Parts: sequence; C-alpha cells; structure tokens
Amino acid sequence: MRLNFTKSIFILGIIFCLSPMTKSFAQDFVDIFRAPEEDVTEYLNSYIKPGMFSFANGMAGGWYNTAKTHKPLGFDLTLTVNVANIPNDQRQFLFNPNNYSNLRLEGSPSGTTDLPTLVGGDTNERLELQGTYTAPDGESYEYTATTFDAPEGFDPSDLNLPIVGVPVPMIQLGVGLIKNTDIKIRYGKYEATVDASSGLSNDLKYGVNLFGVGIMHDFKQWIPGIKHLPLDMSIFVGYMRFKSTVDFDEDNSSFSAEGTTEMIANNTTIQALVSKKLSILTLYGGIGYNAVSSGLKVKGHIENKELQNSITGENYEVDDPVDFTYDGGSTFRGTVGLRLKLAFITLHTDYTFQKYNTLTAGLGFSFR
Repeated sequence: MRLNFTKSIFILGIIFCLSPMTKSFAQDFVDIFRAPEEDVTEYLNSYIKPGMFSFANGMAGGWYNTAKTHKPLGFDLTLTVNVANIPNDQRQFLFNPNNYSNLRLEGSPSGTTDLPTLVGGDTNERLELQGTYTAPDGESYEYTATTFDAPEGFDPSDLNLPIVGVPVPMIQLGVGLIKNTDIKIRYGKYEATVDASSGLSNDLKYGVNLFGVGIMHDFKQWIPGIKHLPLDMSIFVGYMRFKSTVDFDEDNSSFSAEGTTEMIANNTTIQALVSKKLSILTLYGGIGYNAVSSGLKVKGHIENKELQNSITGENYEVDDPVDFTYDGGSTFRGTVGLRLKLAFITLHTDYTFQKYNTLTAGLGFSFR
C-alpha cells in the first residue's frame, strides 16, 4: 500500500477531534526521522507551517452570530464548521538540497522540486540520504544507501467545499451573566488508537485536547449618546488553545523511533460587534484583530541504524529532535454574516476577511 496522508486527517468526534496522523500518513512522517536532526527540522518547518496556520485561523470562527447578549442564565448551544482558505502558493514548498546537509531527491543529488505541505495533496517523489554527516558533538557518521517516500499531504479540494481549506468543527456553549455579559466555553477531548498498517510495526495512539473561553459584553449600555440606537453593539474577546498528540513506537532494521509528537495552536480574537434584528433575520458584523501561533514538538528517542559512526561503528542517536514555534503575529479581522432564528433554532453563516479568509456555517439552539 502506498502510504500517504489520507483524506480523513481532520475527524469530527463526539465533541471535536483532530488527528494530524493516520496510519497512512504515519510511516512517511516517521521515515523523515532517518535524516539528521537539522534536516528533520528544516523539512518539517516547511511542511507543517501552512496547515497549522490555516487551522489556527479557522479556530477563531463561529464565536458569535449576533451582537446581542443573553439575559441572565439565558444560553445557546451552537455547532459550527469553519473553513480557513489556504492560498495556493502555500500548498507546496520548494525542496532545495542546498538547505539540507544530507537529504536529497532520489536519483538527483542537486535537483529541486515542489513538494506538498501538510495540505498539499499527493506526490510520487522519493527522498534519499547520502554522504557523511558531522553531528553537533563533532562525531562523523556515514550513510548506507536509503530511500523513502516524501511525506504527502491532505488535499482540501477533495472535500468540494466553496473555498479550499481544512474544516474545523466546533461545539460551543454560551451563557448569559449579569450586566449584559455572556461567557462562551469551548472544550473537547478525544483519544483513539490507529491499528498498525503494513508499513508500521506498532499501533499509533493519538489524542486531542481543546479549550476556549470568550467574553462578549454589551458596551452600548454605558455610552449615553448611542445607548438608544436600534442596534446591538458588543465587544468580544476570545482565546483558544488546541493540542494534538501522537504516540509513536517504530522499530525495524532501518531505524527505531519512540516518543510523542505534539502539534499546538493558539488563537486570540478581539472584535467590536454590531447586529440588527429584522424579524427572524439578524444581520451582524465585526471588526478587530486576530493573533495566532502554532508549533510542533517531537519528544522521544531516535536511533538511525543506517547512519553509523565512521570510527566506532555505533548508530546515530538523538533525543527530542524537533521543537519550534510559528508566530503568526496580529492581523486585521473583519466579519459579515446573517442569522435566521425560528423559535429556538438558529442557522447562521458568515465570512471573515483576514490573512486566511474564513467561511463559517452553524446550527444552534438559543434561549432568552
């Protein structure tokens, strides 16, 4: 079986879950750890970043569908799906051997090509390791001949969505407090085991943890000049943190890898909101900013049995080979949307203009 990142990377579970690896993706991902530590970091830095930024921006969607707050103890329960558009130029990255110490395209030591990122679809390219590697401690290692498939990516276009992106499903509870203030809570936890595929010697265990909290407050009530306008106005502040872990344990004749991969995404959103209710229809919008960051950590022990010390013959070993964070900074965020309310049932959709433009659709129940 050709091992790749399958079309089910993001999974909607009981509440919410994301699996950054499936059994099909896992072998290609683990294979990259045959390379020296700095080559692994360079490759994964290019491979992971676009998908993680897209996901982190998508997490910011669906927090609200009106600027009107609940009465005390009023509440809403809402399911949304957010899709953050992925620019075409971020679905591939240029693989250049000059950026790597030992990693090359198979059969083309000086060749360059575009390879998929985490959201870049399929590839038939293979990578090879060759030459001598000098470790940070000054020890010299030499490779035996080894080749493997380049990691493939999830292809968002296969989902046939209005925009090309990764769906981010979310369930949220909002509760009215005093002084026209709502608190919004997002929480999800999911754990599962993926059976070993033909290319893996052990099962994979993965887990997802998500937490978000938001506050929406009606500020119009405090401003005499506008408190009687026939509009609802609020300020919203929300924070979300997502962590997905995959435990891997691989041991074969080529190399062994045991540890945990952590993908982390953080998102902070601040917006001023306005809405107008017209019978069963509510028009709403917001303007503000969005700050995102994401990162990847690989904690564990890697032993490459194909890379041996030129003097002692010992295998190359490394602990905790990857630890980097992407700081996306703060970007403008503007939202326009509409909500339809029939009795207690709400349907809404909105579009957010930001670095990764995001489409949101949702269904909910709202009381008081």
